[in-house]
Amino acid sequence: MRRTTLRLAPIVALLVLFVFGGSGVLPLSSSVEAQGKQGGKLVLAARQDIDTLDPHITNRAATRKILIQFTDTLTVINPKDGKVQPGLAESWEASSDGKSYTFRLRKGVKFHDGTPFDAAAVKATFDRIQEPLGAPGVARAFLGPYEGADVIDSSTVRVRFKQPYAPFPRMAGLSPLAPLSPTAVRKMGQDFSRRPIGTGPFMVKEWVTKSHVTLVRNPDYNWASALAAHQGPAYVEEIVWRFVPEATTRTAILQTGEANISEDLSYADVAAFERNRDVRILRGVPAGTPWTVFPNVQRFPTNDASVRRALHHAIRKDAVVRVVFHGQSRPAASLLQPPTPGFAPLATELFPYDLARAKKILDDAGWKPGPDGIRVKDGKRLELLWIFGTNNGYEEMAPLIQAMAREAGIDIQLREQPRVQMYEAVRKGEHNIGELNWWFPDPSILTTNFHTSRLHAFNPARLSDPEIDRLLDQAAGMVDEGQRMELYKKIQRTLLEMGAGIPLVDQVTIVGVRKEVQGYGFNVVTFPVLYDVRLAK
Repeated sequence: MRRTTLRLAPIVALLVLFVFGGSGVLPLSSSVEAQGKQGGKLVLAARQDIDTLDPHITNRAATRKILIQFTDTLTVINPKDGKVQPGLAESWEASSDGKSYTFRLRKGVKFHDGTPFDAAAVKATFDRIQEPLGAPGVARAFLGPYEGADVIDSSTVRVRFKQPYAPFPRMAGLSPLAPLSPTAVRKMGQDFSRRPIGTGPFMVKEWVTKSHVTLVRNPDYNWASALAAHQGPAYVEEIVWRFVPEATTRTAILQTGEANISEDLSYADVAAFERNRDVRILRGVPAGTPWTVFPNVQRFPTNDASVRRALHHAIRKDAVVRVVFHGQSRPAASLLQPPTPGFAPLATELFPYDLARAKKILDDAGWKPGPDGIRVKDGKRLELLWIFGTNNGYEEMAPLIQAMAREAGIDIQLREQPRVQMYEAVRKGEHNIGELNWWFPDPSILTTNFHTSRLHAFNPARLSDPEIDRLLDQAAGMVDEGQRMELYKKIQRTLLEMGAGIPLVDQVTIVGVRKEVQGYGFNVVTFPVLYDVRLAK
């Protein structure tokens, strides 16, 4: 779940949040609940357009925010503590070797087309993810080393993997793996991507390209998870999910009441809305990874560990928070966000800002200051190329970090490219500094960022370390959750010490809602949960 944009859609906000530790559901008082009404239309102004509504094809977080409104998942992840709880599966158990999971399913659940949800539907859903549906979406990655599924009986399914896959119970709580109606898939063909059929509290009525998606209440819904504040159908009758890429327009329609909810407001707008009695600002910290830069360990001169470590010590993260984020976030403490299971706050201990220390590390490694202050070794200047994506969120941080690095004698050259070109350049290893941050509920995201097998996918550090691979593979196969998280803490320390990643600032999600909106919640990656929303009278 890749996280993007800062300039066009600032995500950071005041960290006096009730959700900073990872809780994500706005609590309703009994008086507020009493004021709410059933019915009405909710308009949400979204920053990004979508690519498809087919959960198995999409690669966009913007789409997955909609998916969670009309699908249910086998498991659910509690945003307060990251623990996995029952969803459409009442219970599950792992095999002793971690290569299969047996799920016992809820009975009486139906898809929007009236067909029953059962073990065969789960098998059909997972098998479909393996089919060549076009460019593979994130669903295939979430399903991991899937081998097949066995229908034990109508309410019991065993999911098998080619190798141990410990993250699966948490992955099963993500919308791209939500069960879909096999009947609708067969009947609708390519049209399924425009009006997919799930089991969720809302149903897709229409998708008008580059305009909006309309969702309507599922009148038969009666199987919400224990995380929900109520049971039965959703309160609001209709949701209009409008695509509004301009931040100024999202602000304007929230002010006028044309939209009930607007996501990703600018700093100036947030300050103004804090004084607006008609609007509330809601904030959440997603599980996943912080804003992070990755030195390329294969390309000169960042193939020198001393350069990577010195750069980390030279960055004043608190200044980045103050100047770029207007003091409305906090320095990142690790390669994972605080709500992510296995989070270990080690960066402050290992790499505090220390310019003198950064200089000494470079001195000891033979990098000596040249006439212009930039260090030189064996006749080569200490120049690093940072390739960052247009509107990818790092363009405001890059010049500031460039200036900080120069104080240590490191010359960072900045190159801004469209995102597609930037990712291609990173895959080819043309960079010294790459960038990436994700929404993700499990520490196995470290595999995506650092495993040798991801060298031609993400892995912006271009890391290919047998010991790191071994530890990541071991963690992926550990059924015991406690031991697994302890191993991920060890992995974080090792990666930080070797300078494979430099976490900068924690991600924070900010949403503006009008006063009539009650019951808005965040899920574990701070996507909107609208099932419990009421519109006040």
